[in-house]
Amino acid sequence: MKNLDVLVIFGGGLVKEGGRWRTTTFDDTGDNFGISGDRLRVIAAGFLYKENPKQLIIASGGKGQLKDVLPGKITLASVIKEELVKLGIPAKNIIKEEKSGTTYQQLKELQKILKGGVFRSAVVISNEHHLPRILAMIKYVADLRPLKKMLNLSKLKIKSAEDIVMEYEPEAWRKIITRARKSRAMKERIKLEKQGVRQIKNGTYQFK
Repeated sequence: MKNLDVLVIFGGGLVKEGGRWRTTTFDDTGDNFGISGDRLRVIAAGFLYKENPKQLIIASGGKGQLKDVLPGKITLASVIKEELVKLGIPAKNIIKEEKSGTTYQQLKELQKILKGGVFRSAVVISNEHHLPRILAMIKYVADLRPLKKMLNLSKLKIKSAEDIVMEYEPEAWRKIITRARKSRAMKERIKLEKQGVRQIKNGTYQFK
């Protein structure tokens, strides 16, 4: 199958609850850098998928920062896929990318997939605090030039999970997102993200 559209969910953090791993809410510590709220990415992808059930979804993320914690075959991608299936998305329409452990690696693996020529367009979904760093990597990192070209041609789009869920269910999400934006934890997260963007631009970012 060719000329398909694809939604890409960048994995963030996981927490264990009731013996099972799940993506994080704004009340959880998402990763080593604080709160993330990456459950919103899954929900947002669910909304967009239902608008166009012919597209595929790439759940991106290996064990990442949890490599010493996650047992067996559990990865960010596998947990995301499980949550998408619970939202009613067919498992056959979900691709797992389980090699990456960082945002940069997620972009590199996505670039490999997109260079295969199967997909005509891609939408990357992440939280709003994460988007500036994703965009900075695409625009300033030399080995991500193919993604930059796709971005410039509007074949690659980067979308905020917060914007998507607010478009589809504003009453359900307005208070939750507003509270998260005002929290001290989110302000600290944004501070770190901005520092990362500056480092990418001036060439001091530690890529892994």
